[in-house]
Amino acid sequence: MAVGATETEESKGKDFNELRSSMASLQAELASVKARTITACRICFQETEGSSQCQGHRDSCSGWSIHPEWTLPFRDDTDNRPGGCFYQWKLECLKGI
Repeated sequence: MAVGATETEESKGKDFNELRSSMASLQAELASVKARTITACRICFQETEGSSQCQGHRDSCSGWSIHPEWTLPFRDDTDNRPGGCFYQWKLECLKGI
């Protein structure tokens, strides 16, 4: 009977070690998913030429948010004169925990 009891304890120990290993794998996978998860974003723009037809804030970003807001206003006053406004936009996002 002592032999059977030892085998049961060994089996429980093996099951516990497998469970602990599975839990460690799940924790590592969760950390990896969190590291790739986007947590906040913002939109940015800039006017790159400096033309007199482009007025207002020429380089602006919304605040970091999970609910992004608008940038500051920018007036594009392109008229019949030559030139105009040159713009660039970018979307920035934060990843991780």
